[in-house]
Amino acid sequence: MKRIVVAIAALMAVSCGSRQTTVTASGAVFEISPEILASRADTLVDIGRMTAGEVVKYDARIRNTGPEPLVIKRIDTSCGCTSVEYDKEPIPPGGDAAFSFRFDSRGMWGTQHKLVEIETSAAAQRYRITVQAEVEQPEEEI
Repeated sequence: MKRIVVAIAALMAVSCGSRQTTVTASGAVFEISPEILASRADTLVDIGRMTAGEVVKYDARIRNTGPEPLVIKRIDTSCGCTSVEYDKEPIPPGGDAAFSFRFDSRGMWGTQHKLVEIETSAAAQRYRITVQAEVEQPEEEI
């Protein structure tokens, strides 16, 4: 399993007048090809620790390492707390496209595992990204 660890502490931006914090991280490139999909390997994105109510937005790229244009047919998530955005245009061989997901931790605590499955034209198997976070209860305000 590929593992990507996100350093989020330095990337926090707090919204005014709200307990909700949005964390933005970026950098990963998810490579997709028929061979990679055939291996059925999952990719783990470990967001680390966060406080309940925080939202993490993770910006990445999807790179087509296959020989044919790559079409993202559909993306499913395991929970309504996780949403995705991506370029809808076919990705040429060797090309890449923007991809991001958001994880909203409102009402959650403890270790969380959320699944993002990408269905493409490359193969019948889906590319799977597991998003992991340790959600802690907020400290009581004085």
